[in-house]
Order: sequence, then C-alpha cells, then structure tokens
Amino acid sequence: MKEFIKKYYIYIAVVVIVLISVVLSLDFEKEPNIIVPITENEQVVNKSYIYIDIKGSVLNPGVYKVEAGTRLFQLINLSGGFTEEADHAVVNQSVLLYDEMYIYIPNISEDYTGNIYVNNENSNGVVNLNTASKSTLETLPGIGPSTAQSIIDYRDNISSFNSIEDIMNVPGIGEATFNEIKTLITV
Repeated sequence: MKEFIKKYYIYIAVVVIVLISVVLSLDFEKEPNIIVPITENEQVVNKSYIYIDIKGSVLNPGVYKVEAGTRLFQLINLSGGFTEEADHAVVNQSVLLYDEMYIYIPNISEDYTGNIYVNNENSNGVVNLNTASKSTLETLPGIGPSTAQSIIDYRDNISSFNSIEDIMNVPGIGEATFNEIKTLITV
C-alpha cells in the first residue's frame, strides 16, 4: 500500500485538492436571489418574474424585477428598507405582490389617506382583481363593502387571481355575480 501511495502521490493530492475546492465553493445556506433591479430597456423574458414599482419612504425606490410569489417585506428589504420617516402602521408587509403593482410607502408627517397599493386598472374601466382598491371593487355591480373586503382578504391571504373565474372562490361571490361582472374584470 505504501508503494501505491508513493507512486500515485501527486495524483491523489490533485484529486483531494479538487474535491476540497468543490466542497468549499458550494454555499449551502445561500438564499435564492429573488430581486434584481432592472434597466429601462429590459424586456420580460421569463414568466416566473413580475415587475413592481415601489416609491415613497424606502431607501432605494424604483422598479424591481422579482420572482412571482414575493411578499412586500422582501421587496422592502431588497430596496434598502424603510427610511426613518416611514409610516409602518399603514403597511401590511405580508401582501403578495402582483405584476405591474405600484406601491407607495408614506411617511409619518404626511396626511396620506390613499391606498398604498395603487391599482393598475386599464384605461377602459376594467378592474384588475389583483390590484384594485376596495373603493374601486365596490364600483362593480353586486359588490358591496364587505364583498370588496373579502376579495382583498382573499388575494392578500390565500392566493392571487390567476383567472377571472377565480373570483368565484371568494365567499359571497357565486356564478350569478360572476356573470354580471365578468366583462368588467381582469387579472
């Protein structure tokens, strides 16, 4: 055995060094990179990513490319976090983000009464279920304040709407209500 080791000493040493290098280069605790700032000319190529615009009291406001399924607290952290003046009380950091969402984080000195999650409705009056405010949802036929809140609770706590038919998963919305509003909603 000693002769074998002496004869192949260099080869064994090279193999051991290569194996150690490979093991040390693996980072087992690394979290996936979920947010990447985007450039103005970049186009969507991977459907598993969404684009979010965050402004207001965060250190690095702007448009971010994030993986679908990202929550607001992750976006806030990756945009540098809140500024010292941010009004934390109006921010539900567990909100699930949606493509084309615009988020405004107000500061404590503002008298801001708007929705910090600004909807991105089409100009033709179609309401986006994933981003519409409570007051906008209430403009739909058969949708009152409690049903509008149920829609918001569903999208924030259970799942985003992947198709307009998903609105029938919200308690209080059946096929009759869906048929009344199906031409007025989008996802």
